[in-house]
Amino acid sequence: TLLDMAAQTIRRFSGITTETSPVFNLTTQFGGGKTHSLTLLYHLAISGNKAKKFQGVDRILTKADLDEIKTAKVAIFVGTEFSSVNGRSDGDEPVRRTPWGELAYQIGGTKSFEQFSELDKSFIPPGGDDLNKLFDKKQPYLILFDELLNYVSKHRKYHDLGAQFYNFLQTLTEFVRSRDNIV
Repeated sequence: TLLDMAAQTIRRFSGITTETSPVFNLTTQFGGGKTHSLTLLYHLAISGNKAKKFQGVDRILTKADLDEIKTAKVAIFVGTEFSSVNGRSDGDEPVRRTPWGELAYQIGGTKSFEQFSELDKSFIPPGGDDLNKLFDKKQPYLILFDELLNYVSKHRKYHDLGAQFYNFLQTLTEFVRSRDNIV
């Protein structure tokens, strides 16, 4: 349920791994609430304790057995919005052509993207060692992916991105499982 997922998420932001999942796979029919669920987690992550003023957050805190919500850095990838052919950039930003380049940029700006720039340019997904350099062990993180099938469907033949994206998700999932502050 949404209450359970939100409670588990804020527990992991606090470094609690007991009875929490580091990865949630939301599969519902069209209009089933996936994006709404991601939106709730996003607002909890960026608001931290300020979210306590929102209706229903007290129930999440009770379910999580917590008194506070730690603020988390958030990275969002929406498959219907991202083009690996044209990349993403605004102004002086570096052009990101892969989901992992975009993730690195959102987590730590240009400095973090530079660590992934060759991987981004080569369309080769990062390994666990690369991800370890990107994520601070003391900082909570929330990584949200939406509309993945759309992205894979559009890009599967471009630089073999379907397979590369699958490899990236597999590595990222295993990496997140090894950390106690990333969802």
